[in-house]
Amino acid sequence: MTPNTMLPSSMNVLPANHRLRIALVCSRLPLPMTRADQLTVAHLISFLAARGHALDLFTLDTGEEPTREQIAWLDQRCRQLLVFRQPKGRSIFGLIGALAVGKPMQVGWFTNRAHIHAVREAISLRQYDVAYAYYIRSAEALRAVCPADAKPDEGHPPTILGMQLSQSLNTRRLAQNSGRLRDKVIYAVEQGLVRRYEANIWRDFFKTVLIGERDAEEIRLACRERSVPEISNYILSPHGVDASRFRPRPDIDPDPATLVFSGVMRTNTNIHAIAWFTKNCWPRIRAEIPGVRLLIVGRQPATEVIRLADLDRAITVTGEVPDTADYIARATVCINPIQIGAGMQNKLIEYMACGKPVVTTPVANEGIRAISGTHLLEAAGPEAFADAVVALLRSPEMRAALGKNAREFIQRNWTWEKLFSALESEMLVMASPYRASAA
Repeated sequence: MTPNTMLPSSMNVLPANHRLRIALVCSRLPLPMTRADQLTVAHLISFLAARGHALDLFTLDTGEEPTREQIAWLDQRCRQLLVFRQPKGRSIFGLIGALAVGKPMQVGWFTNRAHIHAVREAISLRQYDVAYAYYIRSAEALRAVCPADAKPDEGHPPTILGMQLSQSLNTRRLAQNSGRLRDKVIYAVEQGLVRRYEANIWRDFFKTVLIGERDAEEIRLACRERSVPEISNYILSPHGVDASRFRPRPDIDPDPATLVFSGVMRTNTNIHAIAWFTKNCWPRIRAEIPGVRLLIVGRQPATEVIRLADLDRAITVTGEVPDTADYIARATVCINPIQIGAGMQNKLIEYMACGKPVVTTPVANEGIRAISGTHLLEAAGPEAFADAVVALLRSPEMRAALGKNAREFIQRNWTWEKLFSALESEMLVMASPYRASAA
């Protein structure tokens, strides 16, 4: 089974005492789970369905090609599955239109008038207790339905914008770290557009969901720069991990002196991370640990990633694998040298859930807040990062202690069930006045 055919895990929860009617709006089908947003939305659907909530999914067909089993899975868990075709030509037209009015390119790329109309028509019929838009790419469908200063009992259900991360922070880091001038220009333009959008869009929703305080602080700064009210309606709801799939595997012996880095290897964040690591850290590690190996695990590796294995026989680029968890189990040490990004890193909590010792950058740990020296090792510069890897490779005792603490940290704080239960509680509180007025 690969990410293209995989299904979300079942949730270990009981049915809810109070069940909600929920409209969930997202910018692409959540299956297959090949991107972080798809992974999160698919597991949110799994949780809400297991709790017995009535869920209508409004989404776009962007050519993802889910399997019949995946479509059947969605049909079984959604009261309605409403999918609107989004061909590339329409996305290009939407992008141009967004630029013309000063909206982010990503918002324009996923704009679909039929999609927006269907959402608003369904809400006008008072079919829902709460409506949730995932990512700013879906925000226009619910914009101003129930703004931050409204009361949900005034005729419209409370709306939630799952902003998740600060895209202005993400695109700024992409612009700063991209190697190609074209990419730097594109990301710099998008960063300016997104920053203005984030400073204002939150006011058009009753509540906003963010992954962590670093994202909230970035949006507050954007608000101050534009002399508009600072974001005040946010709640924190990070991503989780399937701790039953990503778990310690005593049946698999780790390979000797083997590092693992995983992810979709065509994204700029992962390409930049592994290029930075192999250029700045890898030679130092190889000099200290001559037999060390590096496994780069993940689908669609870019040419520059594949070239790394051609240049060094100690590096293996796997491409797509049946299950990343099996390769993480083989690691002596997992690395996350991410320099670009915002929000949180799914790969980091996957490594930790597997009970693996991890060396990470501060950027990758921003949204997770694991304690360096207790749950993992955090290192900022090349020398510090390389030295931390070498120290772990030389110390079985340190690896065992960090791995044990990492697993316990994930089980306490980062399971899907724990995080979605907190989000569900917020939904129930928000929906209560509206449901009373509609009764």
